[in-house]
Amino acid sequence: MSVNEEGRQTEIADELAEAAKTLAHSTRTVPRPSDSYELLGSLQAAQESLAQVYAHLAGWHGAAVDGTHYNGEDDHGTPGLPAVGADGQATGLLDLAAASAATTADLVAKAHAANAVVRWFDEVK
Repeated sequence: MSVNEEGRQTEIADELAEAAKTLAHSTRTVPRPSDSYELLGSLQAAQESLAQVYAHLAGWHGAAVDGTHYNGEDDHGTPGLPAVGADGQATGLLDLAAASAATTADLVAKAHAANAVVRWFDEVK
């Protein structure tokens, strides 16, 4: 069950990054091949959630108002392109990340479906 943890967002993102790094190192092989089906299903669900996170962050950045949510920008941004707000660079990039993550989730779902027809051995022979 999911819980709203607004006060722990950065901590949860750090935990997610660490878990993803651990998973990346542990998937060089799949000792029990039949586990690949469940693994792909879980990765699809995770990717769908990440797409939602990026969409939420895009919306939040798009609604940011100078003087209310932040105090201007420093001199390191792109001249003529705001960093946040409806036409902000971060907003647009996060919208693109959300769409890309949704596409990735769809591709993983298709791989999951393709994997479903394989009769895996529980141990590699």
